Amino acid sequence: MSECIGTDWEQTLCTLILHGGDARCAAKEAADYAAEHQWPEAEEAMKRANEAQLAAHKVQAEILHREARGEQIPFSILLVHSLDLLLLAWAEIDYAEQFIKLHRRIAELEAKK
Repeated sequence: MSECIGTDWEQTLCTLILHGGDARCAAKEAADYAAEHQWPEAEEAMKRANEAQLAAHKVQAEILHREARGEQIPFSILLVHSLDLLLLAWAEIDYAEQFIKLHRRIAELEAKK
């Protein structure tokens, strides 16, 4: 059994939810810092967002591998929620990266005035 996935299915899904939620929150935090031109803080928050999404992705990948090996994966609302949250986290990270780039460009243009 993978180190990412415990023997308790609900605990596994809660771990996925936790990491996905952490990734979303950190990405949002990064965007908030960028809006205030606090670049080191924005970069640190993005680092945390990417670490959390990677941890979530490892759990998700193991779930997919288990099903591909023929193991029956129990369907539950927690499974749907955990995967939905992970997809939202990936989108939030992508948007935060674009937001940071945009605010850096704005800061550069404002500095030229």
